[in-house]
Amino acid sequence: MAKNGATLEVAKLPKAPKPDRASAMVGPALRTLRLARNLTIAEVAKATDISASFLSLVENNKSDITIGRVTRLVQFYGASLTDLLPAGHGADADIVRAGEGRNLHSPEEGMDIFMLTPDNDRNMVPMLLEFEPGGGRKDYGKHAGEEFVYVIDGELLLELEGSEPRRLKAGDSAYYPGERPHLWRNASTRSVLRVLCVDSSRLL
Repeated sequence: MAKNGATLEVAKLPKAPKPDRASAMVGPALRTLRLARNLTIAEVAKATDISASFLSLVENNKSDITIGRVTRLVQFYGASLTDLLPAGHGADADIVRAGEGRNLHSPEEGMDIFMLTPDNDRNMVPMLLEFEPGGGRKDYGKHAGEEFVYVIDGELLLELEGSEPRRLKAGDSAYYPGERPHLWRNASTRSVLRVLCVDSSRLL
């Protein structure tokens, strides 16, 4: 505990080198999830309100897809974002070393999601999110469980349904039900935003 009015400084997490992006795997992984459930593209399009032509382009790696739409699809399939990525290949089954993490990249939103678990068989989903200057989610997120976010660097513009947008700076955190629609944006057009996020459910 700090004495004499002194304040405690929050240590910043070190920046980890970026692993190879797994964006090229998302389309085929979504197709695998769909086929495993014996669904046609038309059926998925009707259930998720995402056009069949666009889904076909994504499954064939001919179009990028936003994180919001990916989340909508994996929720429909009863899966998780982690199911779109291969299991980690680190030497230690309990630890993710710098540079070994799995990564989802959304060019349209200017954001990267780095998975902080060594494999997919986990109850919680801890992630490191990086937003380019001016980057942010295009769609509101909504999922099972609860969500905790901690701002490491930069300034986060957090929108929760029913509340005015709020700005969170480095050291600030938020905790809310995942089923409450939420939207994140980088409040800065000059600096990168880095956020630690932990979801209590795999069904993102």
